[in-house]
Amino acid sequence: MIQHHCTEALVHLSIDKKDFAHRIPVQKIGKAIQWNIGPKGPDGIIIRNVSRWTLRLFTQQFTDESYLDEFKAIVHEYAPKNNIDWKATTLAVQIQNEYTSRMEQQLWAQEKMSEGEIVSFLEAKYGLD
Repeated sequence: MIQHHCTEALVHLSIDKKDFAHRIPVQKIGKAIQWNIGPKGPDGIIIRNVSRWTLRLFTQQFTDESYLDEFKAIVHEYAPKNNIDWKATTLAVQIQNEYTSRMEQQLWAQEKMSEGEIVSFLEAKYGLD
């Protein structure tokens, strides 16, 4: 469970028994961004209106996607008028984590995939244009 409290315009987040502690400015917790996965430009995957902080927190190896709904509730508590697309955010977390995993696997793979092939695979798997 994510523990949180607000002190001096900062939301303090932590998860018991995990190396997870962050401070997020209240005015930025509801910020939506365009997230790029893979190579920059037209060759990568672009997902719009996603939670900047969700992606920063939940695409690291030491965090877990199961905390996503809890974090969403925290964002709504401190930024109820945010314009974050939570469906797109969840999708972006899944794609980013799989992209990162596949890129790391290429270090040991006998049959290597290029970055473009990985992006194409993910676009097909997740039904992206």
